[in-house]
Amino acid sequence: MKRTFPVNADGLAVLLIVLYVALLAALPAYLPTDTVMALFSETGPFEMLSIATWILAALTVLVAFRATSAGRGPLLTSLLFLMFAMREADWHKKFTADSLLKSNYYRHADAPMAEKVLALIAALVFIGLVAYVGIVILRFLFLRRGWRSRGGAWLLAGALLVVFGKVLDRAPAELALAGHAIGPALKLYASAFEEGLEMIHPLIVAWAFWLCRSKPLFGLVRDPRYGGLIHR
Repeated sequence: MKRTFPVNADGLAVLLIVLYVALLAALPAYLPTDTVMALFSETGPFEMLSIATWILAALTVLVAFRATSAGRGPLLTSLLFLMFAMREADWHKKFTADSLLKSNYYRHADAPMAEKVLALIAALVFIGLVAYVGIVILRFLFLRRGWRSRGGAWLLAGALLVVFGKVLDRAPAELALAGHAIGPALKLYASAFEEGLEMIHPLIVAWAFWLCRSKPLFGLVRDPRYGGLIHR
């Protein structure tokens, strides 16, 4: 029974994702257009749930690595996930004249210099954390061969989901610029899948980090060839 648990857990996770995707596909087909637009709007329930799932992912990382020698990595990763939650809550433009993650804000926005300096510091912290966590994940997947593990496979799935979500987000606008505007029904499906998958993405990330809790994701690894702890 013990040996089959990992397979069963992953299989259950895949089944739940498939059912969830089927639900996303069914909602635009069976609900009124206004209802679907409200569900997947920037202030709708799926957007609000994205905030909660990023907070859950941050807590998962802290709990998963609390008894390990992972150093500050889990704390920094949790901080990034909390910043993702704040971004979903529009905090990146709540206290400034425009989004602090856009270069136009610093070049053209009519805002006090002190505001721009503080915003720039926050933006640099965010970018730095994104770079750090990205390097940690890439190092684990490819230098430490983590892609062979269950957690590594889920991390790859999460990364692919980010790419797919960005394509869905930008596709309608890019197609319109190219003179190939899509119809209202297709836009509705694109919005449903983009916002819906955005909500579930932190849960996939949380599951991946939980599975990696006993893996060399953060910090140093012990290599017997060199008789001690080394970076690899």
